[in-house]
Amino acid sequence: MAEKADRPWLTFDCYDTLVAYTESKLSALMEIVYSKGGNKALADSAWSNFEKAEKQLQSGPFLILNKVLRQSLKRAITSVGLEVTDDDEGKMLEAVKKAKPFPDVLPALIELRADYRLAILSNSEPDIICFNIAAIGIEFDAVVLAAEAGCYKPATGMFHELLSRINQHPKNVVHIAQSFYHDMRTAKDCGFGRRLWINRYNKTGDPAYKPDAELPDLSGIRAVLENCS
Repeated sequence: MAEKADRPWLTFDCYDTLVAYTESKLSALMEIVYSKGGNKALADSAWSNFEKAEKQLQSGPFLILNKVLRQSLKRAITSVGLEVTDDDEGKMLEAVKKAKPFPDVLPALIELRADYRLAILSNSEPDIICFNIAAIGIEFDAVVLAAEAGCYKPATGMFHELLSRINQHPKNVVHIAQSFYHDMRTAKDCGFGRRLWINRYNKTGDPAYKPDAELPDLSGIRAVLENCS
């Protein structure tokens, strides 16, 4: 076994790769809409607008994640004729903090950390990600956040911040993520050595950015890495 300082790096997206971020937000939003007398049609419309707002806000002048979530919720709920309270915003933030890890995550990470250094690259902030990492149940060797980079993925600044923090050339790093939009494209453009797509939701990828491997979850990562070595 190599000394820890000599082990190669695996970098992971967190939201929807390690923890169920979207599911948690959707559940909170549905609860909020129904609590105000809304129905499924209103909830579906509000959710669509929430996702649009979150993407727009993360692409604009930098706002920390809790503000992005608050503003996205406000836009979404008011778009369907309902009002937002501070309690509603708190429910959304708590939902993200309590997002559950996928069941394959902890066993896979425990196995991988024996031979690799592990990092998180996340569109998050310290006051939120700390809850997510605690829920995952493993210590990471580096955690790089949007709050520190001053931008959100898919901006290249996030990936440059990561490479600077771990002091690695991109060709030496394997990036592992669920989102083509946030991760797979930019990791390729930044020259990462390998990219593993965790296609949890059976989505269609972009052939121009074909990953080195496509997996349904984290359980097959070690086998892929061993076959590629």
